[in-house]
Amino acid sequence: MASLTLSPAEQDYITRGIERGFRGDGRSGLDRREVTLRTNMISQANGSARCRTGYLGIGTDVLVGIKAEVCSWKPGEPEDKGTIVCNVECSPSAAQEFEGRGAEELNVELTQLLDRILNGPQSGIDLAKLCIIPKQDYWVLHVDALVLDVKGSIIDTLVWATRAALLSSKRPKVVVESIKDEDGNVHSEFDVVDDAEDQVALEGAENLPLTVTFNQIGKRYVVDASEQEEAVTQARLTVAVSPQTEICAVQKSGLMRGFPPSLLSEILQTARRIAREEFSRFNDLFTAANSTSAADEPSTGSTFLGIF
Repeated sequence: MASLTLSPAEQDYITRGIERGFRGDGRSGLDRREVTLRTNMISQANGSARCRTGYLGIGTDVLVGIKAEVCSWKPGEPEDKGTIVCNVECSPSAAQEFEGRGAEELNVELTQLLDRILNGPQSGIDLAKLCIIPKQDYWVLHVDALVLDVKGSIIDTLVWATRAALLSSKRPKVVVESIKDEDGNVHSEFDVVDDAEDQVALEGAENLPLTVTFNQIGKRYVVDASEQEEAVTQARLTVAVSPQTEICAVQKSGLMRGFPPSLLSEILQTARRIAREEFSRFNDLFTAANSTSAADEPSTGSTFLGIF
């Protein structure tokens, strides 16, 4: 994560405050900052979304685009499934330490995390629906994420943006036909329907999980840590929870210290409770984002920044 250097006095102030139930921005330990969500941000993509946690200039900002591509099957690949390929990059302007090759390690960590969430059975996505002709052709969904700004809680913001992008994504419809050649052999061919009104949504995207990241600071833990709170974090745990409030994945990231077993059990139960509220909040924001008409879209960069 983006690092911030704090003086010993600042570290002690933040740690003692959280142990007493106070945070610098007035939130309780389990409160998330304001979340802004917009969809269909990239016209050339099959789906896209932008999510910001926090306020403009002091929040984490992630843009995700989805691109669908037809690929030919190769031996060793699943015979009757498509696949999702993830790539996460942190913009050099997001943090000073990301300049040059400073973000490489974080890019790999975030890419691997997103890949595990989307390609595993816990994602809820029916990858078989991405198969066009078994052992011949299938769809590949490229999920490309760009981190524009980092002010804490990068994983949760990334997952929110990715879930919204996949829910809004549509790919062209394909028609498969059986063709008989000159020798009488029957083989399958497909045509892509070039009609913007006749497209297919990603089945199972509504089952995608959200993540809740817990940061242990002193003897307490908080959700959606700010940049300053991450600077004094002793341990970090990300829990992926499905819409049915089932634990899908757990990842400890970046730090050497672990969570005590008793605290870990409490965190998992808390994650399920928080996720129930998070899904309700996500659904409201996603519905509002999709209901925005073309006339409501910002026409200039400055207008966009004012809204987003």
